[in-house]
Amino acid sequence: RLSAMWYYEMEYIAQKTPSRADGVELVLELEYRKEGARFLMDMGTKMGLRYDTIATGMVFFHRFFMCQSFVKFDRWLLSAVCLLLAGKVEETPKKCKDIYRTAKALLIEDQLKGFGGEAWKDEMLIHERVLLQSIRFDLQVSHPYAFILKFAKAFKGDRAKVQIDRKSG
Repeated sequence: RLSAMWYYEMEYIAQKTPSRADGVELVLELEYRKEGARFLMDMGTKMGLRYDTIATGMVFFHRFFMCQSFVKFDRWLLSAVCLLLAGKVEETPKKCKDIYRTAKALLIEDQLKGFGGEAWKDEMLIHERVLLQSIRFDLQVSHPYAFILKFAKAFKGDRAKVQIDRKSG
């Protein structure tokens, strides 16, 4: 079941997110979202996680920042925390220290400040609770992959039809 509370009109995204309310320009907010998603992908890939786990982490990241501001929360820390939670949800868990080590290997020192230095584990676990509260404990994420694969397999058996449709389109 898809949760309608996570669907937003473009007008809302362009004008009314918490980051926009805190004065973050739309272009900068979109850049932060892109950086967070890219960082999640890089961490997940480096750690050998499945794509559904990485995609779930990205969904959590975007949901979080529809409820919270980039001004108040560090996007690099939250990306790592989203991957931590996604691993648990998708039953591909990684240890907190492994996620931190991977983040440390991928980020420059200035980007690691949000992790709280020596207290990085406490910061990650505290922010995991904030994440859960912010996304209202809605851990259900429906990915399109199963539908896309089913659709592709339906056409695989009928290559001639696919070729004909391509030529006529």
